[in-house]
Amino acid sequence: MPGRAKSSPLVAVEGSVPAPRPIYRSVPLLTVLAVYAGVVAWVSLTVLFGHEPWMFPVAVPAPWLFLALVPSAAAILLAFRGNVLWAALLALASLWLVATGLATIAVVAVALVTVRSIRRQWAAHDLDTVLATASAHGLPVLVVQHVAGKARRRSASDSTQVQVRDVDTGALSTARIWGPMRAGTHLVRQGMNVIAQAPPGADAELRRWVERQNRRADAPAS
Repeated sequence: MPGRAKSSPLVAVEGSVPAPRPIYRSVPLLTVLAVYAGVVAWVSLTVLFGHEPWMFPVAVPAPWLFLALVPSAAAILLAFRGNVLWAALLALASLWLVATGLATIAVVAVALVTVRSIRRQWAAHDLDTVLATASAHGLPVLVVQHVAGKARRRSASDSTQVQVRDVDTGALSTARIWGPMRAGTHLVRQGMNVIAQAPPGADAELRRWVERQNRRADAPAS
């Protein structure tokens, strides 16, 4: 068996589902971030002029009160990663400084919704790319049914043995491919190379995207 992955002469073909816009171009997210920055500036000016912002349950003097911004910043960064649990917990902890805590909760909520929306469209885009690639190269679309071996972190230079099902014929077969893989993944492969792949659950996201487009197309007619 070869010791490392080799490049494939075939490339992925883009489908009709567009890739989502980057998160930094989300207008709602930029709006709440601007509000958050304004609240932080207001708190800073309040402290600068000798006043104390509202803190709960324990008030501390400046500059120690700015320690409340640590869980606030951490919550926002984790929300950008889509980590719902820790982002929510840290956002609640940031309520120690009430004004920035409320702004943090708003940013975290909008960021989590935005990240989820982006991930869902990426899944639909990736599956559409899988279908377009299979059609362009005359290759079958496969779904990973089972991944052999213990669950461990694999790199692109590691090979993985999987059981796959042909979407069109339903035939089951085993294959060895390069890189990590999860059950439920849709893919197109040539030999051991994966040309295009979509994450588990991408079929549901593609259906939702198509349904949304159909509703938008029917809206003017109704």
